[in-house]
Amino acid sequence: MKLAIGIAIVCFCGYCGRFLSKKYRKRKEFFGQFCLFNNRFLNEISYYRRPLSSFLEGSGYKNEFAALLFAYFEDLRQNSTKKSAMQACFSAYDFLKADEKKLIKDYFQMLGKGDSRSQKEYFSAVSATLTEIKKQTAAEAEKYGGLYVKLGVLLGLTVLIVII
Repeated sequence: MKLAIGIAIVCFCGYCGRFLSKKYRKRKEFFGQFCLFNNRFLNEISYYRRPLSSFLEGSGYKNEFAALLFAYFEDLRQNSTKKSAMQACFSAYDFLKADEKKLIKDYFQMLGKGDSRSQKEYFSAVSATLTEIKKQTAAEAEKYGGLYVKLGVLLGLTVLIVII
């Protein structure tokens, strides 16, 4: 009986560690999708120059970034300003840091603003920053994601030893 309870505790603690590392996995995926969007948008303004609504129709974005992107454009369709649309969208993104939120707000406020040359210059400049953040979040996810799971399992093993 003690062994079954101990195994359940180890599994539960391991799951808790995985739950705690979710923030890092979300950030990694979010900025991966954001970099992909930026690269596709740079290609779009360089070659096709379609409206943003038609550009987004065939996008393969997923999870938090897709939710932010489509919520933002849905708020814009309902005749809100770019600033108020972005404020409404950020309520569920607690895994982002304040400076990252500011970067995202600035980025989305520049979408569709100005001619293609100035947009290309701005989004090319932001591309380096996004790539750096993407690498940083991937490193953090690799480092802390496994760490929290291992700590959870070790905590569960410690509790198992105390029980036995």
